Amino acid sequence: MRGVETVLFLVVIATVVATFAIRLRVPAPSLLVVAGVVVGLLPGVPAITATPDVISLIVLPPLLFAAGEELPWRDLRAVGRPVATLAVGLVLLSAAAVVGVAVAVTPMPVGMAFVLGAILASTDPVAVTALARRLALPPRVQALIQAESLFNDATSLLLFRVALFMVVAGGAVSWGRTAGEFALLAGGGLIVGLLIAAGAFIIRRRTEDPVLEAVVSLVTPYAAYVLAESVGGSGVTAVVVASVLLGTQAERLTTARIRIQVGAVYDTVVFLLESVVFALIGLQLPALVRRVAGSSPWWLLQGLALAAALVLVRLVLVFVLSALRQRRGGQRISWQVPAVVSWAGARGVVPLAAALSLPPSSRSTVPCCPPATWSSC
Repeated sequence: MRGVETVLFLVVIATVVATFAIRLRVPAPSLLVVAGVVVGLLPGVPAITATPDVISLIVLPPLLFAAGEELPWRDLRAVGRPVATLAVGLVLLSAAAVVGVAVAVTPMPVGMAFVLGAILASTDPVAVTALARRLALPPRVQALIQAESLFNDATSLLLFRVALFMVVAGGAVSWGRTAGEFALLAGGGLIVGLLIAAGAFIIRRRTEDPVLEAVVSLVTPYAAYVLAESVGGSGVTAVVVASVLLGTQAERLTTARIRIQVGAVYDTVVFLLESVVFALIGLQLPALVRRVAGSSPWWLLQGLALAAALVLVRLVLVFVLSALRQRRGGQRISWQVPAVVSWAGARGVVPLAAALSLPPSSRSTVPCCPPATWSSC
């Protein structure tokens, strides 16, 4: 019963905070984290812990699906090359930077530093999408940062699964076995995403009931995630693939009236899930700070060093790639677009889900993992 009361309490807080966020023109996730911290510091508030199943299975699939469906196919094709560069190259460079800094400033072994780098390499599509809406960005720039934040989730979580596999396997790991694990994760997620998208397309094409449309739309990301994970594939990859494919066929699936009704239902669900997650981050923050502070007196400096490495790597790579592309096209080098793209690197739900999915024994050996995932906007 305590869990139900907590969720209802978080929903009430989220509604009030979102109202003030609109009036103050402040990102709602940031205020939700602050509100959660304030509530968590109140005397008598019980300790609340978010389990991996709550984040990975209940919260993550619909949030990723909603972000993928919003991507316009025409704009996505136009920014395909820079998205691929950022979603793969930047993820690998960010993970490498975290590994180097973690090994240099913490007693963390290289294997666990690799796991931490994979966790922190991805951005959050929910926060990035909200940021793009508030700034009223040009369609191509908005598509670029939304697509990059969506696809780098799949890349980083694939990298995380491979890194965790290598750490658990220890000396028994081989490059062939690691490549096979990566192929199974990526290929399994891709195939399941295609199958789920095809099944949802067939069902939704044959119904004009808005209630059934909403139910199918809500069930689709969960079906993709659960099926992919059950066959050894990547659930995140399956959800991303299914969402992008169905998003490109939105006008063929149903009428505009039903799309508006289904969109309203989905927006409500996404708001509730997103609000609960960011409020939970704030509620857990005081307890996590006390636990980490007791294990190392330098935890704050270590966390700041990791955060600085992530920001600098993104800034340098985005500005360098943008300058090279503009010079190659004979354009005048500008800083506005790369500035927006470089600062659209918010971390949030996805790194949190990956960190919570760590086995307890491994989590205890990553003293900087929780603080580094607290940055949400």
